[in-house]
Amino acid sequence: MVDIVPSDVASDTFTLGETRVLIDCAYVAGSGSTKEAAVEIFAQLQSLVHQDAAALLAWDPLAGRHVVIGNSAYDAATLVGLGEPYAQTDPHERMLEQRRPLRIGDLPYDYRKTELFQEILRPAGFGDGMSSCLFAGDGGYAGMLHMSAESRTAFASRHVQLISTLTASLGQLCNLRRLRSALLPVAEDSRASLIDHAGRPTLVDQYEPATCVDDADFCRFAERLLRTPSCALSGVWPLHGNWLAIRVERVRDPLVEHGAALLVIESPWEAPYGLSARELDVLNGIAQGASNQRIASERAISVRTVTTHVERILVKLGQESRAGAAAKATREGLLRLDLIPTAPALA
Repeated sequence: MVDIVPSDVASDTFTLGETRVLIDCAYVAGSGSTKEAAVEIFAQLQSLVHQDAAALLAWDPLAGRHVVIGNSAYDAATLVGLGEPYAQTDPHERMLEQRRPLRIGDLPYDYRKTELFQEILRPAGFGDGMSSCLFAGDGGYAGMLHMSAESRTAFASRHVQLISTLTASLGQLCNLRRLRSALLPVAEDSRASLIDHAGRPTLVDQYEPATCVDDADFCRFAERLLRTPSCALSGVWPLHGNWLAIRVERVRDPLVEHGAALLVIESPWEAPYGLSARELDVLNGIAQGASNQRIASERAISVRTVTTHVERILVKLGQESRAGAAAKATREGLLRLDLIPTAPALA
């Protein structure tokens, strides 16, 4: 949780009423759920800043895009314009460098004549704006706050001071890694990624991203799994000639109300019983009920080679039949995740 009292709120800087609002906003940013917190903060700030619209956009570094985590009164088209298009403009570069809120009137040129204002903000009925880049506790870029008003002279220097006081709290609220780290505990030696409701992989707190989410076959499996009510699966996955132990948990998407997501936790794994990577691959083919001919064809190896692998697998597992080997693989979690039975897909 972030500090509930902004560090630079002082009685000789702000009025008692302003101080109370700022403290309340900082507390909400550190304790509330993301969307609910954003809505509450916008409502609180309206009594001080008098904005007609506001939005918080979090930066997702893995996806390379901004995600709207809170919005009040902006329409969909305006929100799109305030994301990546705005992030490519001069005001955004200035805010990244200065690390303070910026009003239209603070710019050394008439921003209202720019293409973005003429095509995005003016049609929405806005005459003034104030934005701020936000940063996480480690100093990394976390997102943006946008505020707009119909009046051309809505935002004063006082409002810049007020918003400056909250940028640290808002930066923590926009920190997507922090949001996702609360989903489930992850072992320190593991890698983790969140696959959101749309099948997009994103980062989880301080963990390195799971490497399996770069595999097209795994992503297709994850998209299918998202359409089922299955809660958790544990198994293995082949990648670059090695095998990984993977646990997939169905969780609430932290950015989408009632949306589902998958937390993918990945760890290095050594196959038991002295099974080689290829033997484990063949064992999974056996568990599918595939013949030696099919296993050979799918792996571009000879039937004779597959036969040799099957013989060695039976010896290593202490089994007399293919069925026995398949049953043992199922019991002991040696199967690929996509071979494990799951609940039927949702309509």
